[in-house]
Amino acid sequence: MRKLLIFSLALAMPAGVYASGVGTTAASFLKVSMSPRALAMAGAFGALADDSGAVFINPAGLAQSDKREVGLGFTNYLQGAKMGNLSYAGTISGNRFGFGASFLNVGDIERRGLNDNAGAVSALGSFDSNDLAVTLAYAKKEFMPDSLPGLDAGCAVKFINSSIDSKNASAVAADAGAIYHASPKINVSLSMQNLGTKMKFVDAADPLPFKIAAGALYKAVSNLNVTAELSEYVNDEKFYPAFGAEYWIRNAFALRGGYKFGYDTSNLGAVVGLSLGFGVKVAGLGVDYAYLPFGDLGNVHRFGFWLQF
Repeated sequence: MRKLLIFSLALAMPAGVYASGVGTTAASFLKVSMSPRALAMAGAFGALADDSGAVFINPAGLAQSDKREVGLGFTNYLQGAKMGNLSYAGTISGNRFGFGASFLNVGDIERRGLNDNAGAVSALGSFDSNDLAVTLAYAKKEFMPDSLPGLDAGCAVKFINSSIDSKNASAVAADAGAIYHASPKINVSLSMQNLGTKMKFVDAADPLPFKIAAGALYKAVSNLNVTAELSEYVNDEKFYPAFGAEYWIRNAFALRGGYKFGYDTSNLGAVVGLSLGFGVKVAGLGVDYAYLPFGDLGNVHRFGFWLQF
């Protein structure tokens, strides 16, 4: 039970990958940045998203590339929780499509019974908690070529299932986004995520973590991306600004960093809110890594691999 409690508190903390009020929304794993590249930039990625990971962040980003790509990411999270994702971006009949699947597993949660005559709470084995989301996305480049050139747009439908022990809950949600190429150096973005049905375990039903985000990208030079993003979790009434940067060396090695405001620095330490990472790409193959310090709860190391073909 201690494992579940600590992990639930981590989900509830204002953080670079989470933004939640305690117990206000369901499927908190949807708040996690499933892209190591985006996480290394503190989540300020909506206007830059140009890989298969865009399916998790801003579906319009799928239109920023014409390549087929498969991505895979994973991490061992706090208290032994396991997280992973699979993404794909491709072209069919001139249209850009994407697929994404993400999961979270918290295992070996201790089950406790009622107090016995001596006032002790007896242990009754253990159970698991599992979350899964499957996303199908579509994007179109130059969505309004006559009235607003430079506007890319995308949408996605998401199927969500969560289970705790033998209880299950499901929901359906929609994502949508747009990226406007204001100039060769500037992009601006707007997106919404997780607009959908409530999830109901037994009798209680909770809304999904509906999010609205506005972002910007400035290409200071050809190999330096500077980003900013403002995110609002509507149902949780939480607002989070974030800044990030990505610097490429010889178009083969990237250094990334960012900061997201809203962490509980008084409890988790002064460095909480900082994200760091790197990326390597060679001949259509790539590796991404992100590091997130979480104070006394530990550090998060997220890895990703991708293949373009």
